[in-house]
Amino acid sequence: MHVVQTIGSLAERSGGPARTVTSLSEALSREGVAVTLAAGTSASDDALILPDAALVTTCKVAGRRRFGLTGYDFTPAVRAALGGRPGEPALLHDNGIWSPANMAACGAARRLGLRYVVSPHGMLEPWAMAWHRNRKRVAWLLYQHRLLVRSAGLLATAEQERVAIRALFPRTPIAVIANGVDMPVTLVEAPPRTARTLLFMSRLHPKKNLAGLVDAWARIAADRAFDDWTLRIAGPDEGGHAAVIAARVARLGLAARVVLSGPIADADKAAAFAAADLFVLPSFSENFGIVVAEALAHGVPVVATVGTPWSELPVRGCGWWPTPDTDALTATLREALALPAAARADMGARGRAWVAAAFGWPAIAAQTAAFYEWTLHGGTRPDFVDA
Repeated sequence: MHVVQTIGSLAERSGGPARTVTSLSEALSREGVAVTLAAGTSASDDALILPDAALVTTCKVAGRRRFGLTGYDFTPAVRAALGGRPGEPALLHDNGIWSPANMAACGAARRLGLRYVVSPHGMLEPWAMAWHRNRKRVAWLLYQHRLLVRSAGLLATAEQERVAIRALFPRTPIAVIANGVDMPVTLVEAPPRTARTLLFMSRLHPKKNLAGLVDAWARIAADRAFDDWTLRIAGPDEGGHAAVIAARVARLGLAARVVLSGPIADADKAAAFAAADLFVLPSFSENFGIVVAEALAHGVPVVATVGTPWSELPVRGCGWWPTPDTDALTATLREALALPAAARADMGARGRAWVAAAFGWPAIAAQTAAFYEWTLHGGTRPDFVDA
C-alpha cells in the first residue's frame, strides 16, 4: 500500500500538525506502508520539520502568488509519487482544511482518480467554526463542504472531535485515532533552582485563551504564597496576538511575573520541559493538544481545560481538567501550585507512564494503516471507525 500524505506546511511555526504528520509518516513506513509526504512551502517558512529520508520520500510544493493569493498545484507531485510505484493500491491523506494547499491536494486526488481521506485537525470544532465565521461560510459554500463530503473518510483524534464532525457529516466514515507522541528515552536533568515555573508552550492565538490565563495569573501573583512562581509563555506569534498578550501583562502589572519568550525550537523543548514544574494549556478548543502529551512524556503534570480532550488527566492522577473561565483556572492553579514539589513529580511520573502506554507511535500507525486498508478494500470495519 502506498499513501501520499499532504499538508500545507512543515514549518516549525505552523504548530502541531507538522510534527504529528511527520512522525506518523515515519511510523507508517516502519509498519510497512510506503509513504510520500507532499508539503506546501513558502518564502516565509522558517526551519522545516522533515521526516527521515530513509523512511519517507518528501516532495516540496512551492506556493505561487497570484492576484494577492497563494496557490498550490499538488498534481505533479502526487502523479510522480504514484508513478514511482505503479499498480500498487494508493490513497491520499490530506491534513487540515480551509487553506489553498488543502484544496489543491484534494483536487489533485480527484483529478488523478485517487481516493482520499482528511484529518481536519480540530478545524471543524464549534469554536474553530465560529472563528472568522463569515469567511468560513463563504469557503464552506464554495469548496470546503464539497471536498469533505466527497472524501472516503475523515479522521478525528478524540471522541470530542468525532462528535463535532458527525454533526456536520452524518454519513461519512470517521476514524477516531489519537495522535502519537515521541517519547524521550531519558529525561533532561532539571536544573537546580529555587524558583518555580508554570509553562505554556503553543501558538499564541486567541483560541488558546491566554487572556484568561493572564487574568488568572494576576490573581495568583497577588498571593504572597506563590511569590516564587513565574509564568512562562512560549510559542510563535499568530496574527499579532503576542502584542495583545504583552499589553495585557503590562496593564496588569505582571512584567516581573510573566516571561514572554517567543518560539522554542524543537531541539530546545526538552530543556524547557525540564525547567518547568507545571504545564498549562487553557484553550477554548483543541482537537488533541499534542503539547499536553509532550509535557506528560517529559514528566511534567498538566492543567488542560475542558476545551481540550484531556478529561483523563485527573482520572490518571497526572493533572487537572477545569473549565476555561478565569475563576476555575485560578482555583485550579492555586491547588496545583500549592502541592509539594514531590507530589507534582509523582503526578508527572504517572503521566509519563500513561503516555508511553497509550500514545506510542507503533500502535497509532497500525490503527491508521488498518483504516487505510479498510477504506481501500472494505472488509470488517475496524472498531475505532464510526460508519
